[in-house]
Amino acid sequence: MAPVAYSGALQPKKKSELQEIAIALRISDQGTKDDLHARIKKHLDNNQDALEDNPVFAGLFGRRKRSVQPQPPPVPPPSSRFAPVESTHDNKPRSSTGRSRVTALDPIREGTPVKDLRDVSSFLKQPLSPQDSNSTPANSPRRDEPITPSSLPPLPPSAPTSVVKKVVEQLPKPSEVKAAVEARQQEVLQNGYELLLALRAFLSNSRNIWSLTSVFELLYILSVTIPWKTVQVRPFHFLSSTEVAHQLNAFLPQVPISPRGDLGPKFDLRYPPSGVFQTYAFWAVVFHWAVPTLILPTLVGCLISFNPNQPPKPKSKSPTTPSPSKRPVAPLDPLSASIVRLAVQTAYPYTTIATRTGVVGIDVLGSQWRIWSASVGLAFAFAEAISGTPQAVAKTVLHEQRRGIKYDLEEEDNDRESTPTRRALMSREDVENEVD
Repeated sequence: MAPVAYSGALQPKKKSELQEIAIALRISDQGTKDDLHARIKKHLDNNQDALEDNPVFAGLFGRRKRSVQPQPPPVPPPSSRFAPVESTHDNKPRSSTGRSRVTALDPIREGTPVKDLRDVSSFLKQPLSPQDSNSTPANSPRRDEPITPSSLPPLPPSAPTSVVKKVVEQLPKPSEVKAAVEARQQEVLQNGYELLLALRAFLSNSRNIWSLTSVFELLYILSVTIPWKTVQVRPFHFLSSTEVAHQLNAFLPQVPISPRGDLGPKFDLRYPPSGVFQTYAFWAVVFHWAVPTLILPTLVGCLISFNPNQPPKPKSKSPTTPSPSKRPVAPLDPLSASIVRLAVQTAYPYTTIATRTGVVGIDVLGSQWRIWSASVGLAFAFAEAISGTPQAVAKTVLHEQRRGIKYDLEEEDNDRESTPTRRALMSREDVENEVD
């Protein structure tokens, strides 16, 4: 294919034609039409010696070169305008200074050959869009030229490196992370130690031990005597299969949904039948367990107490009766209650009661379990009572000594009626504080 020869003035040419000339000259084809015109004209002036001898670009310098060297008729591009070909400037003499200065080029009208009329008609039916006219051909020789700042494509928007940088800057330092981990470990250890102390204080009370053993015994009796029923429960039974699928996929995406249309997982729920609480046998078992375990020990523990830690309060000298809220309440003595519990558990007549009531298996726990539980409670209550004995004995001794001193002082007062009544050297509150 013969190369295209460019001719004519640059000013009347279109932007697309100027871009083709710029691509052929291996210069940048970016910018407006005026920029292209100035860039091509400057390149032609700077390289006039080399380009005047080139038949492709010789037509851009006028007709002076054609008088010296014949050239083939120029073949205009398909996008040239319709105009008759004129050759009025063929005989124009060439200036001797044409190579040293820029000569004004006369406008040359171009025409389209008859063979290209079909292409021109198709172009008029489907004109090129501005984007297509400004685009660079795929086989543009500009790809081989060195990259210049003007030919570089626009830079893409900045990548989200700034966000990553901010995240990295906000990350704590290794020393801070280490200090936070150590502080967290110390906090966990401290909380665990406090929880252990609270649990120890709770279990170091004989009343709490008695309550725990009673609760475990009652739960075992209920689990054995009640005929429990079982029902299968589905958490998503009120939802459709589609909603269940969405629910399960939201929380457990790795578990596939069953194709059989099951409405989610199911589990067994045990519940007591309502008729069991209306039977005599159930209440007989619970009552005869509570009598030797809770009722009798609590009653005796409130009535009998050998603990000197709680001396009786002195009688009030005021004639008015104290209000019910200020009356002393007799506390439960766990040692007395544990002694009575062990004795009653050993001597309670379960066999006779079962024969009279006609209830088979009224002793659900058995004698061995009942006696063992009562013995453990008694041992803990005895250990608790021994731990507070020295302080209680010291208070009792000081109380007796105070009473003896007061008795001696009263006798001396009777012997010396003329002298004023002598008082005790120390008050009762000071003596109790000194003992503590």
